[in-house]
Amino acid sequence: MTVPRFWLLPAAALLLLWPLADPAVNQATFLAINGLAARLPAALWSDLTVLGDTLVALCLILPFLRRRPDLVLAALVAALPATLLTHGIKDGLGLARPFAVLGEQVQVIGPFLKAGSFPSGHTTTAFVLATVLALGLRARGAAPAVLLLALTVGLSRIAVGAHWPMDVAGGILCGWLSGLIGLWLVRRHAGLQHPAVREGVRLLLVGCALLLLIGYDSGYPLARPFEQAVALLVLVFHLLPGWRLQPIDEAQP
Repeated sequence: MTVPRFWLLPAAALLLLWPLADPAVNQATFLAINGLAARLPAALWSDLTVLGDTLVALCLILPFLRRRPDLVLAALVAALPATLLTHGIKDGLGLARPFAVLGEQVQVIGPFLKAGSFPSGHTTTAFVLATVLALGLRARGAAPAVLLLALTVGLSRIAVGAHWPMDVAGGILCGWLSGLIGLWLVRRHAGLQHPAVREGVRLLLVGCALLLLIGYDSGYPLARPFEQAVALLVLVFHLLPGWRLQPIDEAQP
């Protein structure tokens, strides 16, 4: 977690908050990105944006439970500070979303949201997972890939008209900080690594995948086939032969 390159993205997000705090800059940047994004299919942005939905994100970590239960636990633990942080700031600031300010100038995909703008919850969720995986996976190239995907999820929130660029920068910081907290807690508290806890996590994630497969409304109907495909793939992977929960001490780098 001390490797300097891992701090480049949150550092950039922090630096961007300064100019984006100017409403004129924030709005102009939003309109430019939102307008360009409208040239691509709405289904694409819908599919990308639901990757930041909490239920979809929970399904995405199920495959990692086989070999890296420590990272799955870290992501789930990180969800608590992430939720407290994002909702606390949202409720405290009460900032309006793009459609409430700019009206018909905004290209909206999905629900017409008006309140609770800063920070972006979907971006926070995406960066919780990205932070945990980027700092925990051994595979070369994993960190750039997951961070780029998370950044694309953040961009999709502007594309669907749900958030300002400032909200996305704030979501990156909230997700990054929460992911670090989750990793720190799991690596230092043995009670979180108990086999019974991990078995409960497995049942929870399987239940999430079943819910996503059978019936769930994320607010983005164009993404429904994609959501079901994600749920089906993670369930099939879970049912492959040779399933076992790997001990935490074997899983950690």
